[in-house]
Amino acid sequence: MDEIGNRNPPRWEWRTFGARLSDIEAKVGLAAQVTPRQSDEIYLLNSVTPHSAKIRGGVLEVKRLLLVDSNGLEQWSPVFKAPFPLSAPMVRSAFAALELPPPDILPGAYGLGDFLAEVASKAKILRPIQVTKARRQFVFCNCVAEFVRLDIGPVAQESLCIEDENPSNVLAALRELGLDPRANISFPKGIERALVSQH
Repeated sequence: MDEIGNRNPPRWEWRTFGARLSDIEAKVGLAAQVTPRQSDEIYLLNSVTPHSAKIRGGVLEVKRLLLVDSNGLEQWSPVFKAPFPLSAPMVRSAFAALELPPPDILPGAYGLGDFLAEVASKAKILRPIQVTKARRQFVFCNCVAEFVRLDIGPVAQESLCIEDENPSNVLAALRELGLDPRANISFPKGIERALVSQH
């Protein structure tokens, strides 16, 4: 994928969150026993559109929610990816990818700190949330899957995601694990629930 655009086809995703997902992990078995990868990320939650934005490794990424099917699966597509610093046109493109009106943007380049202080905060509809992840990615029933250990402020969560270009493959994996497709929770909504639980 280049700075703006999408070379990767959209994928159908299903995700769940919980304090512990050991029962599901036991059903997955040895496939999930891989070395975790650590990352510190900033999610930019917005209350206006369902799309997702995060900053990882100095790169801003936007995924757009395209469809929700009758089973509750969500089709997501990566539509923007660019490293900081971001030019003013790139910032506008990121907001367009999120289907959000951009705030007043001055000419020049925005580093990560400038973007958070001068753009995200001024937009007011974006809420930066620090998330620490330990991800274990593997293949299950021909789908890409991952278990994630999350620290969202003081709240620790675990998450399982199963995704594939073909929704039938995702549904087959869920049947294998005895999981309800309609219990799907997107990553932004999972973070929001964790934040609510702090209060």
